[in-house]
Amino acid sequence: MARRRERAERNDGREERARRTKAKIRRVAGELIVAKGIDATTVDEIAAAARIAKGTFYLHFRSKEDLILEYAHRRLEHVRSVLPEILMLGSTRKALRKVVEVVVKGKDWHPDIVKLVVLKIAASFDRLRAIDLRNTLLPVIELGVARGELRRDIELPILASFVADTIYCGLRNWGMGLSGDDLDRAIDHAVDLAYDAVRARPEPTPRARR
Repeated sequence: MARRRERAERNDGREERARRTKAKIRRVAGELIVAKGIDATTVDEIAAAARIAKGTFYLHFRSKEDLILEYAHRRLEHVRSVLPEILMLGSTRKALRKVVEVVVKGKDWHPDIVKLVVLKIAASFDRLRAIDLRNTLLPVIELGVARGELRRDIELPILASFVADTIYCGLRNWGMGLSGDDLDRAIDHAVDLAYDAVRARPEPTPRARR
């Protein structure tokens, strides 16, 4: 019994050290990438700044790109945890905006990190599954259809996929510096574009017979 407890305590200690190491890698990598750009920042530099072996970096991340994508993954996990509150916002447009805002506006993120996250997600969109905004949006879309705010003639997964693709495209343009907007306006424009495309249309009035 005592040995089992000792093993459990050692495992807990290892997990805590791994968690702290990973957090440190994220922090120093973010600082380097903001200062130098992602292409000019090497894994060797990240490891040196974090005071770890290069192999330790690869125990936690497969590449610099995976490190950046993990930022978005963590934000989507947070969205899922607060989704019940988001669904109570009263309108589908507000709920969509809140989801996007939570994903791309980490409270302690530098604006350049936000742009990198947006661009890396857009570039990797087809192969991403763990940080799939489409699945995250499904409950919002489903509720919007049930409320009569969104179109009923398109299957829910297709509707959610279209909304996610449209929002990503809008934010990608912002990340590339093509829109000239600040982040809040870029989110508004991306969400408006997606929402206006899928909102419910009034039924056509039947023509009166002569």
